[in-house]
Amino acid sequence: MILNTSEIQNEEKAIRFVQRNIDIITAVLLLTGQITIIGVFVTPGGFRLTVGGPLTGASRLESKSGSKTVNAIVDVIDIILAILLIADQINVRGTSLTSKRFTLNIGGPITGVPSTVPDTPDLKEILTDFKVISKHFYIDQELVNQLMKE
Repeated sequence: MILNTSEIQNEEKAIRFVQRNIDIITAVLLLTGQITIIGVFVTPGGFRLTVGGPLTGASRLESKSGSKTVNAIVDVIDIILAILLIADQINVRGTSLTSKRFTLNIGGPITGVPSTVPDTPDLKEILTDFKVISKHFYIDQELVNQLMKE
């Protein structure tokens, strides 16, 4: 099954729509204080910012000494991140999961991380791989045949 150009464009629009909504929701959570910056991942050529909070099972980043200046700086960073998310300058790049919490990773070209480009997988290639896997594991052959027809 090979998608035509119009179908690929529709799939890419749908993927981009979901990605933008995740970015906007994350921005709203940053602005309302539900999540906050809690760390930085440094990668070759760039970095990603990690956000989380009580909503994600993590604790909110606050000054240990109760310094209002430090807390204000954290709030300013959260506001800047929200603005950059809304302006589509950075995006939610992924999540990190642990047994009791999850965090969101944010990055983009201004942090040295390439832009996210919607990618529509080649369904024929996926189904071919599925058929190869089905030779090594028990998978109902009728299901494989039905999927290969589509």
